[in-house]
Amino acid sequence: MLSLVRLGPHEAIGAIIAKDEMEVALCVKDLNAPSFYPSMISIWITDSFERKDMERGLLAKLLVNLAKSRDTLLSQPQLVEGFETVLACMEDAVTDAPKAPQFLGGIFAKVVLENVLPMAEIGRLIYEGGEEQGQLVEVGLAAEILGSVLEIIKTEKGEQVVKEICTVSGLHLENFRPPNSKKALTLDKFI
Repeated sequence: MLSLVRLGPHEAIGAIIAKDEMEVALCVKDLNAPSFYPSMISIWITDSFERKDMERGLLAKLLVNLAKSRDTLLSQPQLVEGFETVLACMEDAVTDAPKAPQFLGGIFAKVVLENVLPMAEIGRLIYEGGEEQGQLVEVGLAAEILGSVLEIIKTEKGEQVVKEICTVSGLHLENFRPPNSKKALTLDKFI
């Protein structure tokens, strides 16, 4: 059996890739260290930026399943804290993985579509995200992440679902654009 104590991000994603999700869930349950789970989430997501799409998809599915499991192995607050940590490091992550905003958008889209966290909460995290609060908006990464979330939802569920999600969430998409920027961003097609 895998040990999550020694199960680093590479091994965890490797186990996920091997489609051994149940084994990872058992390790999380056996670890029984809820205060560590946000760090674990952050490490797994950050590591996934340098992985293949299939691996990121499996990670998103794992996060959803751990949050929706009978035992609720990952709580909403733990997910939120893990996501906050990822967003705080996003500027650095983009240096190593330029498509990190799109990749994170894919994970967030899955979390929203599977009703693990509402779009309003994901929007708040993105809007407030960065090393300093709101920094991702200032540098344009918030628009790229949110635009990617909406693009994936549109691809999977259609434009009407995107409109409904935006309306229900109460997000003002234009607020995610960096001030005084003329650069075209992923979010622009939804504004």
